[in-house]
Amino acid sequence: MKILISDVDGTLVHDNQNISQDNIDWMKELQKQGHKIALCTGRQLFEMKWILNEIPFPYDYLILNNGAQILDRNHRVLYEKKMDAHTGRAILDYVTQFNDLYSFYSDGAVSYGFSHGQCVEHMTNLEEPVDVSFQELYQNAPHFDIISFHQDNQEMTITEACYEYIQKHYGDKLSVYYNLHYVDIVARGCSKGNGMTWLCQHLGINEQDIYAIGDSYNDLSMLQAIRQGYTFKHAHEDIKSMIPRHVHYVHEVIQDMLGGKNNELAR
Repeated sequence: MKILISDVDGTLVHDNQNISQDNIDWMKELQKQGHKIALCTGRQLFEMKWILNEIPFPYDYLILNNGAQILDRNHRVLYEKKMDAHTGRAILDYVTQFNDLYSFYSDGAVSYGFSHGQCVEHMTNLEEPVDVSFQELYQNAPHFDIISFHQDNQEMTITEACYEYIQKHYGDKLSVYYNLHYVDIVARGCSKGNGMTWLCQHLGINEQDIYAIGDSYNDLSMLQAIRQGYTFKHAHEDIKSMIPRHVHYVHEVIQDMLGGKNNELAR
């Protein structure tokens, strides 16, 4: 049995929500032949549900929060590691000082965002404003699955300064990742690579049967951990220089996994 570990944003789903039907068809064929698929993302479960409600991606497992949580296809928790409440509150105290940052957190049960003094519910893709105190909500959170922030204008100046501050003051307690325009913060030691390794050991899948694809810096821990790591021909040159296998589409990786036997789908 082989397994495909695929990033989501920028890999299966792009900014305009365009998807490749060929990718979906080949993913179904991969499962049909008895292999497994894990979607691996910095997103938390609420956000992944937004995507899965719109796009019928075949999958067997979800590796969420940059490896901090792993679920089966029925969303039962197989593994999770949480950020302690004290550290998470300190991070949110710091980043909410900046009006141009959109910040959010999830504790696994609820998720809320904050920008320009307004709290929004982050549990549906509507992100509706709610008349509650964001500070009071996170101060009462028992722990944190993930904290994330980005600039509303898609620039990175404040984002990068906050990233450096958090790395300097909390780098011994947290793992901090760039993910497109976002910074994602999870418990120390969590990464997509460690999540992939845990899941494959749990399933008894050998390293030579693991294939992974991604497009960003937070994917490197999984792409560099195995021999069959892929990125895209359009990826940043830094990523391409570290990952030698380059493709245009996810389904090209699946064709490699299946040894080019499914010529009918390729037509």
